[in-house]
Amino acid sequence: MRVSPKLFLPLIGIFVLCTGVIADARNYNPTGEGCVDPKGFLSCYQKNIDAAVGCTGQCNNTTPANSATRQNCILGCNGGWLASNIGCWIQSCWNQVYSCEYQMTAINYFHDLGIVQNGNVPFYPPPDDAKAGACSCNLGYVYSNETITLSTNCINVAASGNREQLNSCQCCQFGWPVSNILNVCPKSDLSILAFPNKIQSVQNLVGTSTDNCAILETNPDACVTDLKFPWYGSTAYNPLALPTNMPGTEPLSNNPGNAFTDFGKPSYTVILFPAYSSVITPAAFKAGAGVTGSVTLGGVVSGTTGITGTGGSVTATGTGGAAGTPTGTGTGSSAAATSKSGAGVVSVREGLGVSWIVAALGMVGMAAL
Repeated sequence: MRVSPKLFLPLIGIFVLCTGVIADARNYNPTGEGCVDPKGFLSCYQKNIDAAVGCTGQCNNTTPANSATRQNCILGCNGGWLASNIGCWIQSCWNQVYSCEYQMTAINYFHDLGIVQNGNVPFYPPPDDAKAGACSCNLGYVYSNETITLSTNCINVAASGNREQLNSCQCCQFGWPVSNILNVCPKSDLSILAFPNKIQSVQNLVGTSTDNCAILETNPDACVTDLKFPWYGSTAYNPLALPTNMPGTEPLSNNPGNAFTDFGKPSYTVILFPAYSSVITPAAFKAGAGVTGSVTLGGVVSGTTGITGTGGSVTATGTGGAAGTPTGTGTGSSAAATSKSGAGVVSVREGLGVSWIVAALGMVGMAAL
């Protein structure tokens, strides 16, 4: 599947003119290629655009110009828009939920709302053994490690006053997420997630090490046994001395095929923060649906500001058989980032708090967007 970096410029323009706030709610599959219901998929995305435009208009009509109330109201519109796009995939393109495009849709949801990455988005991140229809790199694991909460493991080391030990601890602390990502996706071009910038930031943070982070090359096990930083994979990479071929440059791609061909349930209730709730009837699988391979993703997910928030669930409703398929069937809960992520924990970004978005959605009636 080839995906253009298409943005919905009219709506983006509205957000820029009114508040300077942009929700990256692009459709990474703008033609619906390979979806079980391409027309339904595109119609769903358009419906979300129309609803977000209406929501923004209500904010403009009911709140004072240039006020925090208006900004918070429009941020609420952003949240409803981002969450409802995920619903489009579950309804009409569920056979591609392991693809690069769906993962980026989920990442934009977490990133733009500043929400801790969690298992509430269905089928995200894909399981370790995802093959057919799966992205060449598990982007959910990458994002988890890029945004992982910094531990307090080095505080006691700092209190000791031993600068050399503190340097070694910081090399472990900032180096292990980089190693985890490179062990999972050593060859992939992860510019879409600003991974080269992440490496540069880490290099700047540990550049004061008096021995160039030698612990990562001579005794990386000490990062685990003594300092309690977990590794994934067999290699500990030193951010100050990466191999010449890292980070990788290979374009992201999808394996041909479908994540599964039987959704497994006749209906699905998806509940996502801030106030998205929908009972979805997944479209029937159609012969010829499926991911075809190449991917083109535009733009970069970056930045650290946002709001904090939790909540949301995925619940299967009704009953349905789980017929044998090439790669399994849909389930009532999403895959959690565990074995390949930094314990599946990501940072809670500083920001405005949850109250603004709940209040905004109550004001403009976006709960059923």
